[in-house]
Amino acid sequence: LPAMALRGSTKLRQLLKQRNGEALFVPGCFNALTAKVLEKAGFDCIYMTGYGTSLALLGLPDAGYATMTEMKLNARYIANAVEVPVLADADNGYGNAINVHRCIR
Repeated sequence: LPAMALRGSTKLRQLLKQRNGEALFVPGCFNALTAKVLEKAGFDCIYMTGYGTSLALLGLPDAGYATMTEMKLNARYIANAVEVPVLADADNGYGNAINVHRCIR
């Protein structure tokens, strides 16, 4: 049987533990291609930028124009394209506490 892949959150926890307090440099990407470039460059973790995502998808600044659905879909594309953990910008959680919970699921 093939080994089960670790979840991104598990990989990130292991990575932070291995760093032993040292800084972790996490560059920003805005789509799956830029994520793959950063992974190939040797970064252990990447960040999906909200501003970059908004500009790439809509040509608009990060001022609430991109919906949670658009941000979530972009984060999914990025996470599926790379093996390293991905941190994603979720802005203000898209509403109240219930929406924040829904957003991070």
